Amino acid sequence: MKSFVYRVSCCIAFFSLILCYGCESSDVRPDLQRVEGKLTINGEPAAGAVMVFYPAQGKEFDSRGSRPRAKVDEQGMFQLTTYQNGDGAPAGEYQVGILWFDDPDSSKPWNKLGKRYADPEKSEISVTVEEGNNQLTPIELENVTISKRPARRRQSKDIDQVDE
Repeated sequence: MKSFVYRVSCCIAFFSLILCYGCESSDVRPDLQRVEGKLTINGEPAAGAVMVFYPAQGKEFDSRGSRPRAKVDEQGMFQLTTYQNGDGAPAGEYQVGILWFDDPDSSKPWNKLGKRYADPEKSEISVTVEEGNNQLTPIELENVTISKRPARRRQSKDIDQVDE
């Protein structure tokens, strides 16, 4: 009986060590640089827009594929976040994608900018993050068509009923 308990205890200890070893992260986080900027669209602050910074040439800086991102405030200002709120981004070249939803809490949000700015390669917005604190040149998008959510059609339950 004693040897059975001993074997079970050894097995539990062994598997615990394996689990702990597997949880250990070998992914080293890069040094982050503080990054702030401003985004306006057609001369107005793009409040609520979400910006995602993609490393240029697809070069990853960690094994998780982390992307620095920011949410634009009411004045059009933003701070980049990679891991924790406002911690910045690694130094380097980035292509920027922008999403600006009409109702971000909706189950079907509508991107007011369409597909052009969502794709970082099509947006033609590039940014360089230098060592140290960075105040980016304002990103000013002009003559942008803001698309509206298509009106929903009312579906009649009765074929001969006409909506007025």
